[in-house]
Amino acid sequence: MEKQVSRKNNKDSVLQATGMRKSFNRVEVLHGVDFVLKRGEVHGIVGQNGAGKSTLMKIINGVYTRDEGILHINGVEVQYDTPIGARQHGISMVYQEFSLIPSMSVAENLFLSREPLKGIFIDEQYARKKAYQLFKELEINIRPDALVSQLPVGERQLVEIVKALTQDMSILIMDEPTASLSNVEIKSLFRLIRRLKQEGISIIFVSHHLNEVMEICDRVTVIRDGRVVLDDSVAKLKLEDVITAIIGQRYIEKENEIKKKFQRHECILEVEKLGYKNRYKDISFRLFPGEVLGIAGVLGCGCSELLKTLYGVLKPDCGKIKLHGLNVFINHPAIAINRSIIHVPEDRRRDGILGSLSVRSNILLPIWERISKFGFVQEKKGVKIVNKFIDDLKIKTTNIDQLVKRLSGGNQQKVVFAKSLSTQPNILLLDDPTVGVDVGTKDDIAQIIRKIVSLGNAVILVSSEMAELAELSDRVLVMQKGRIIREIDCYETGNVNEEYLMNAIQNTNTHIKITEDS
Repeated sequence: MEKQVSRKNNKDSVLQATGMRKSFNRVEVLHGVDFVLKRGEVHGIVGQNGAGKSTLMKIINGVYTRDEGILHINGVEVQYDTPIGARQHGISMVYQEFSLIPSMSVAENLFLSREPLKGIFIDEQYARKKAYQLFKELEINIRPDALVSQLPVGERQLVEIVKALTQDMSILIMDEPTASLSNVEIKSLFRLIRRLKQEGISIIFVSHHLNEVMEICDRVTVIRDGRVVLDDSVAKLKLEDVITAIIGQRYIEKENEIKKKFQRHECILEVEKLGYKNRYKDISFRLFPGEVLGIAGVLGCGCSELLKTLYGVLKPDCGKIKLHGLNVFINHPAIAINRSIIHVPEDRRRDGILGSLSVRSNILLPIWERISKFGFVQEKKGVKIVNKFIDDLKIKTTNIDQLVKRLSGGNQQKVVFAKSLSTQPNILLLDDPTVGVDVGTKDDIAQIIRKIVSLGNAVILVSSEMAELAELSDRVLVMQKGRIIREIDCYETGNVNEEYLMNAIQNTNTHIKITEDS
């Protein structure tokens, strides 16, 4: 299915990249990639983690300098090697990694380096007013004077998108723009994309969410191992064709697996009337060995804060936490880890990895003492552990000493997962663990979750993907505005799928009390 676009300049294109090559540490990650973006087109870029998608986009946006290749914009060959140069040619990019400054307000971030002036002073009032108008037009409820550091991940993503839209551009690159958005926010974003398209803006839409690509894009390009293997109109393709191109083998859709109901023995974790500020309140539930307990809800429902409380990052205002029937006070992650609780955070770059350290150091960080003898780390033992995780999770890295910040976003997430699993936890708290990972890796992570619970451990899974919750969960708690409004037993209810859970979290009239036997 190898397919490359023509190396001649395409007169219908607003952007054409020809023969793009890029290497890191003598390892070539782009092998002569060709790519064409037409005027007023929404063009999807998909592929597995480490395939080269983000590298190509960063070359186009001037973050990386290409080793070889020619770039045409509006039919004219151009040369630039900075984002400022790209912006001068009408290119703006929404990064998968946030470029916002946490200590500044939302309005200040939107107009950073382009501040409105009143005489010789910055007109902060105008900036806030303009930001408010933008958010109102886009139906986004974010205060312009709020500090970015105080915003949850999904809201920071929306600010990043709006920031790109404030710039004078004709080409907009979106790298995983929906990864942290709720379904309502995604619909709002798609309305915006369609409006920009009508205004003649060309959009590159990089995503692992293939259903979204098939819905919003006119054309799709698949990159595998640094090469274009598919480039065609979405109207001519089926979802299976795209998946086959991504993974490099014939895709066979899995039949719904019949889950084996776990036996509810002695409760491993019990939460009683837990509350934290205005984020959640009156939270009560039980967790059993061998169970995947899903939590479903829209962005801001309080589920992420609940996981952080169980891990000791946040201190609850009220309520009790019991482990194996005994009251425990967990006010620090170190205490949680000692009690065999581990957390895979929502924001992997901020909370999950140390980018300046190697893959090896990140994975072994929580267990240094365990693999040390007489104060010295047992190198062979550590290398064996790291290599096993690299193989099991299919982490793409040049070697175990490569810096994590040099990995693709999805491979960084795999390192976070490996780091968490290295502690061999009894309770694993997962906050959107498959955000930004490809279809193959999602399946790998699903298999690991199943293996964890098959050994008698337990998992609490928060996910923005309802299909993932439906596939993996034994029970699902539905949260809305900081409260649990419903508990769904996936065995007794039957036919619990993506649509069922979507309806459950949107149903404001449903409130089922959880009994003591739940």
